[in-house]
Amino acid sequence: MKNIAIIYPNKFKAGISCLAVHILPVHLSNLGYKNINVYFLENYQQIKNFDAIFITLQYELDYFNAIKIIKDLKPKNPNAIFVGGGPCAISNPYPLINIFDAFIVGEIENSEVMREVIEKNFDVDGVLTNNKNSVKRIYPKKLGIEDYPIYQPTYKESAYGEAFLLELGRGCPRRCKFCLARVIYYPPRFRKLEDLIYLADRGIEINKVNKVALISPSVGDYKYIHELLEYLTNKGVQVSPSSLRADTITEDLLRMIKPKTLTIAPEAGSEELREFIKKDISEEDIFNAVELAKKHNVKKIKLYFMVGLPNETEEDIKEIINLTNKIKREIKQVEVSINPFIPKPHTEFENEIFDLTSKNKLKYIKKELKNVKVEMENFNSMLCQAILSRGDNKLGSYLYNSKNYSEFLRLLKKDNILEYYLNPENKPWKKIKVR
Repeated sequence: MKNIAIIYPNKFKAGISCLAVHILPVHLSNLGYKNINVYFLENYQQIKNFDAIFITLQYELDYFNAIKIIKDLKPKNPNAIFVGGGPCAISNPYPLINIFDAFIVGEIENSEVMREVIEKNFDVDGVLTNNKNSVKRIYPKKLGIEDYPIYQPTYKESAYGEAFLLELGRGCPRRCKFCLARVIYYPPRFRKLEDLIYLADRGIEINKVNKVALISPSVGDYKYIHELLEYLTNKGVQVSPSSLRADTITEDLLRMIKPKTLTIAPEAGSEELREFIKKDISEEDIFNAVELAKKHNVKKIKLYFMVGLPNETEEDIKEIINLTNKIKREIKQVEVSINPFIPKPHTEFENEIFDLTSKNKLKYIKKELKNVKVEMENFNSMLCQAILSRGDNKLGSYLYNSKNYSEFLRLLKKDNILEYYLNPENKPWKKIKVR
């Protein structure tokens, strides 16, 4: 009997809101495996004499934890294979190619790929190893309910709190040039309304929760969103959407969701730049959403922006400040989350340079927005993410010898290769056929 571990390479609080850690055990159980356990940073040290260890890679900055986990577990699990999966494995796992035994490139439903990998047969579609020249992403044409996790342990302090995670669909029908989800989960696929109602009913009952988190890159683009919300709110269930586009926000939507905070992601300050990056949200859409928010007693609006986008001008930076201030005049509590743009593999912006001057732009915006709470990630952590997202196998040894992103960047600087990775010529992810 095989012992299988699934690891989320960060804390339980973050990992419990990740659908992958719930889906994988159900899928493996449906394949006939019995000994399947899920682990996080807090408890992975318990893993001993296992056969297969799967690590989900949701964010590039988790690579440091993933490598530490592999170093710690290899001696205690001499016969285990270490396999990576998740969005980072689909887009570009090459910085880790010599550290893991294999990567699953794609979505596992309706396939035998997990069984093949556990049996150490890597010569199948959707599996990448360091001696393969190319790999084709695998994915189910339709999203069913066979592998959907009805039982989901919850945690009050997690991103959605004590809620049942209900995935409406994968992929996105929009055309944002910077977006990774759009390309690595293409084509957009949504679940049937009756399937979602069945899953929600069972999930609420089994987990004894009264809240459903709707998971999708753009919740408002689901064709039957009003019917689903109507059904859930009539049952007295609280609903929390993972993301809503400003141009999909309606009177009915806000009446049923009753959000305390409304999140809007203009991404760029000016209409021209939004048009260029194909965000397709006008200022009219934004202020229509703000008006509706006021009407429905929304207390806070949170705005998401990026700086360092291709074609960006000084005027675009000022427009971020102007737009925020305009919204602030309408709603008292406004928060801004702003970070540097990171060019991602497979997107239309994969060949753009990472803009180091973003750091000054961020400082300027923070200084100008005096009465607004401005959040931004540590700049070096974003620089590290930019390097890893388009990195190659040569970064493996630097990663292996670094405990965190600061050490990693220091080593790259020491060897004078940091500049190269801001816009690398070598594009290993071209070996991955995502479409």
